[in-house]
Amino acid sequence: MDKIASVIIWVIIIQGVFLGFTYIFSKKSKSRANKILGLFLLAFVFEALSSEFIPYDYIGNYLFADYFGLPEVKLFFPALFLNYILEKLGRVSAYKNYLRLNYLFALLIFCLTPLNVLFHIAFDTRIREVLGVGLTNDIFMTSQYCAFILTVAAFLISIVETYRYRKMVQNEFSDFGMLQINWLWQFIFILFPIILLWGLELTYIISGGTGPSGYLSITWLFVFIFLYFFSFKAYRNPNLFEQMPGGIRKQIGKRNTDDEKHPCSQENSARIISEMETHRFYLNEELTLHSFAKEINMSSRLISSCINKKMGFNFNEWVNNYRVENALQMIRSDEKNMLSIEGIGSDSGFKSRSAMYAAFKKRLGHSPGFYRNN
Repeated sequence: MDKIASVIIWVIIIQGVFLGFTYIFSKKSKSRANKILGLFLLAFVFEALSSEFIPYDYIGNYLFADYFGLPEVKLFFPALFLNYILEKLGRVSAYKNYLRLNYLFALLIFCLTPLNVLFHIAFDTRIREVLGVGLTNDIFMTSQYCAFILTVAAFLISIVETYRYRKMVQNEFSDFGMLQINWLWQFIFILFPIILLWGLELTYIISGGTGPSGYLSITWLFVFIFLYFFSFKAYRNPNLFEQMPGGIRKQIGKRNTDDEKHPCSQENSARIISEMETHRFYLNEELTLHSFAKEINMSSRLISSCINKKMGFNFNEWVNNYRVENALQMIRSDEKNMLSIEGIGSDSGFKSRSAMYAAFKKRLGHSPGFYRNN
């Protein structure tokens, strides 16, 4: 059984290395985000290999198991994870200095291993003998605690920024597909059990535990699930704002989301509704709050305030409700079923079949096909 388990572990590790390099060097899905994802995955594989599964204790008389005998990579986990999420959300610039400090700290701890090798080759000694066991242990454990705290921070920042993205899309865009980000939520939340088990492991150490705890093997189980399933799903999805026109992106960045400063009157609400229904702007699948505001010559902040406060919807819901009603009329008037559902969706302003089905489910509780037969 031990031999079988060992073979399985090594297959998993080798596959992790393969996936990591695939993410980094893929030409089909080439992006900075996927390169970061590949480095993140390789860091996890290296940590598993060096802390649990490396088959040798020595090269010559150089001891791997010693403090900083191998590069310490845990501090790269939060930096690479958060960097990937922010890259997908187009928010790297907002955390540029934070990421730089995180990477610098990780690199300083990482460089203790080359220093240890230098001491070994030049002076036949080790870092712990130069600095003393107590200080070396303090440096090592401090790096572990910092890695854990920074990982928790990366997890929380990722949640906040992803929620911010979702809220912004709801109030800025009519493209329902932009809200289909379950893959990103899954990628973020698979980190939660890893953080929890990691925290239990550190608590075990702080309370005086020695040797590996029972939490460690369970932690690696979650890590491998994370590596091979959720990372691949994340790898296949493009950056969320990849196809957004630069002008719109700049407008969003500058826009003040405080709608309280732009109170909406009943007259303004009536005009917004009238303009939408008269000119049927919702039939444009690329419609955004910015483009709609430009068409009717009204402040986008004022429109947003009216839709949110007076009508009880966000911009995405409001526009897609018109599209659903338009599609529903077309389905019911097409008594001989001459038109395809996809064609009806496209003619109603939906960018894709999935966007149409999602909007129907949200608005009416049924798929478009349900109304074709009723």
